[in-house]
Amino acid sequence: MTIVLTGLFLLTATVAGQAATVSLTANLLGGNAVPQNKSDAFGEGQFSYDSQSGKLEYYLTYDGTTPTRIDLHGPAKPNENGPAFLSFPVSASPVSGTATLTKVQAEAVLAGTAYVDMHSQVYPDGEIRGQIRRQ
Repeated sequence: MTIVLTGLFLLTATVAGQAATVSLTANLLGGNAVPQNKSDAFGEGQFSYDSQSGKLEYYLTYDGTTPTRIDLHGPAKPNENGPAFLSFPVSASPVSGTATLTKVQAEAVLAGTAYVDMHSQVYPDGEIRGQIRRQ
């Protein structure tokens, strides 16, 4: 009985040990957009990803722009554009909430190949952008 309980405890600890919460950040600037622009707007994104639930908590702040769309894009390196795979609600700064990512989306976020792109009327292809990185 003791061996069975010990084995069950170790199995539970191993499975629980595989789940992780990862903190991520992004600095949004016009110079990060592809192509770059001269916007004075800026922003920051704080993220927390729970690998067990697949949930991404986000908290985005910005200044100097009026976004018409806020998207998560990828996979793409910092000098590349990628397709949008998640849209955040547009509101006054800050923008916050939770979204559930697919495995492929989560892999892009955790690998540093996803980015936040804020679009505006002046820059419809993206005014400020920030690559998501682990803290």
